[in-house]
Amino acid sequence: MEYQYILFQVEKGIATITLNRPKEMNCINFEMVEEIAAAVDCCEKDEQIRAVVITGASQMFSAGDDIKMMELAKTLSATEVTQTIDNKAYPVVVKRLMALPKPVIACVNGICFGAGGELALACDYVIASDQASFGQLYINLGLIGNTYLLPKAVGMRKALELVWTGKIINAAEALRLGMINKVVPAASLEEETAKLAGRMAQGPTLAYGYAKKVLHGSLNIGAEEAFKLMTEAQGTLMKTKDHQERVQAFTQRRKPAFTGA
Repeated sequence: MEYQYILFQVEKGIATITLNRPKEMNCINFEMVEEIAAAVDCCEKDEQIRAVVITGASQMFSAGDDIKMMELAKTLSATEVTQTIDNKAYPVVVKRLMALPKPVIACVNGICFGAGGELALACDYVIASDQASFGQLYINLGLIGNTYLLPKAVGMRKALELVWTGKIINAAEALRLGMINKVVPAASLEEETAKLAGRMAQGPTLAYGYAKKVLHGSLNIGAEEAFKLMTEAQGTLMKTKDHQERVQAFTQRRKPAFTGA
């Protein structure tokens, strides 16, 4: 697939998806959603890809949804708008990223608002520049936006505050609230992200994927079901080459060489 709204490159087992509409502040339109979804599908199918990085072009992550998409309501019914959002807007990508059985890192290099924030929260690890800023700005348009992942990250009361006020917070505050994992100086963001992605790409890919699946699955079920998910995953993983390699490496007192199998 040829990409017009994103950049997609793969190097040393790491796929990088770059939101590439700098003149529009990397706002997310339907076409970009389609391209990101295609890139994520490629990442899932390609066994050589073992980690994924998502970032934005020109020192910004994303200012959110393209305002032009809001014009849908002029010609479509509420039901039709709902169907369009479900099938063509950013929730498509959010669900794909959450289901991708490989580590996904958001490299937030600037503003991260609205749908951009939801995209970052859908990633497994968020590393941000100390110049980054975050905001749930939908309320300024009379909308609500990020209602699923945000309360899971920051808790219900703080999520309501952020959604109701639409206030913009800096990276340090986002870290304190649990929205992101790490803040680094802007000058070292790319290097720190590359180090993390490299470490993930050399790790036990199948175990990462199962851990992600089980942890997400455990959020909305009881203890009995959660333990069943975990033990089933453990049983599968103990038969993998990576697990056997780790056991051998331990007994031989050497560093393991994971292959993702």
